[in-house]
Amino acid sequence: MYFEFDDDQEEFRKSLRRLLTERAPMSRVREFAESGDYDADTWNLLASNMGVPGLHIDEQFGGGGFTFLETCLVAQELGRALTPVPMVTTTGAIEAILRLGTDQQKQDLLPRLVEGSAIGALALSGPDDTSVDVAGVRAVDDGPGAQSLTGRVDYVAFGHIADLFVVPALTPAGDQVALYAVDANADGVEVTSQPSLDLTRPVATVEFTNTPAQLLGAEPEPIRHVVDVVRTLLANESLGAAEAALEMAVEYAKQRVQFNRPIGSFQAIKHKCADMAIAIDALQATVMYASMCADQDSDEFSRVSVMAKGQAAECLTLCASQNIQVHGGIGFTWEADPHLYFRRAKATEPLFGNSKHHSDLLADLVGI
Repeated sequence: MYFEFDDDQEEFRKSLRRLLTERAPMSRVREFAESGDYDADTWNLLASNMGVPGLHIDEQFGGGGFTFLETCLVAQELGRALTPVPMVTTTGAIEAILRLGTDQQKQDLLPRLVEGSAIGALALSGPDDTSVDVAGVRAVDDGPGAQSLTGRVDYVAFGHIADLFVVPALTPAGDQVALYAVDANADGVEVTSQPSLDLTRPVATVEFTNTPAQLLGAEPEPIRHVVDVVRTLLANESLGAAEAALEMAVEYAKQRVQFNRPIGSFQAIKHKCADMAIAIDALQATVMYASMCADQDSDEFSRVSVMAKGQAAECLTLCASQNIQVHGGIGFTWEADPHLYFRRAKATEPLFGNSKHHSDLLADLVGI
């Protein structure tokens, strides 16, 4: 098994990186970070023209028919550039519909998400979102084949612009959590934007009051697979961001002169950059393996995705922190860019549970 992208995938990476460099440079990212909005022009270009949300989706639903590795590659590049677009949350919603929806639901819901004419929001972010004990939303039977939701979900990424929500809710029987598809324009939906530590990933609170919803499914295995897919995408995002933080630190260390010599020549700075590079090298192997397991629907995927997310959170936090240290006094100021990567690191770290939660979950999965 070769832990690397093939030539065509690398060419795709180069094209995507060039596009993001030209169309969504850091100066543009900062504009949206300050406004709390998302980059609609870049998202339309990625979604409508390049079909990014549906790269690995079957062509019968309007997808590109590629592998999941292409989708992971996109996540890496978007993470590297901190592009404020709803890629991960839309892909998560698509995955939920694919894994749990009926054939009719797939035909009705997927094409618009895949082609980019609709934005999806997977309203999952915490370790207990699918737990019966803490479910914040409950479904009620409204008649044959009809159900409605009442409750609240916090910290929904890009919830303020979503056209379709995929929501975890307690089933009417109250004995399990299922995923439901909800139209953002349906009656009883109220979306409130909230402050976000990660300025490039805005969040919102979504409240439902007797809101019509479509049941996607309640089977634990498919739901767990959806969560693992999102974990893997977040790990790829974090890998790209960590690589960018290292490159930023090295470039600054070569340019910044102190005591008549570049600070990169000092042993302390070399050690910081070396620590970052070692952590990234280790993460690359884990993330690539998780991505390949997802693509092949391997039995190991659940275990490896947990490992990748936990390791990625620690790696990005390390690299973002060290990048600030290398930059010195200017590193933590608003005018400099390192704090944007640190914000991404600290906001991504607790998603689906922090590193300790992922370590405990991994121990359970391997039977320790």
